Amino acid sequence: MQSLWGLNDYEIIMMVQSGDEDAFELMVKKYERLIAKIIHQYNLSYRFDDLYQEGLMVLHRSILKFDASYNKTFTRYFEMNLRRVYMTFIDTMKHRAHVRHLYHNEIRNNVHRIRENSVYYPLHLEEIKKALTPLEYRVYILREVRAIAAEVIAEKLCLSTKTVYNATHRAKAKIRTALAG
Repeated sequence: MQSLWGLNDYEIIMMVQSGDEDAFELMVKKYERLIAKIIHQYNLSYRFDDLYQEGLMVLHRSILKFDASYNKTFTRYFEMNLRRVYMTFIDTMKHRAHVRHLYHNEIRNNVHRIRENSVYYPLHLEEIKKALTPLEYRVYILREVRAIAAEVIAEKLCLSTKTVYNATHRAKAKIRTALAG
């Protein structure tokens, strides 16, 4: 590897393209600071490790696809590719945050579990209903079967959140006892 230090980027790129791992390690050493600099420029330090690894993958892909006949320097080609990947990452994160913000209440309130996955499911509910008080049954169905947040159930039934948690806990204990006997 020591002998590779005197080579220019084009010579090292040709070596990497032919499968020389030492040459790629040299390119990593040459460009690791550029990767770190761009991560910090985009204020992405909180995801540094992931983005640094992504930067190394972009470096490898850039080396494999680089064509010197376009009269562009490798450094600018790699930097352009890296910035595009990081801008896509930022756009994706912004989009996810926007979607999460827009649909937060719907996500929180909607059903996330599969219901009635068996023809015996209604019979199971009847057995549970016999073991519980009407309030415990309503809370249990909303909380455990429909997977609705405790805060939403409390608001819907005019109860405190603590009452919802207690009713759920009591219902589970009674169901375990009823189904065990």
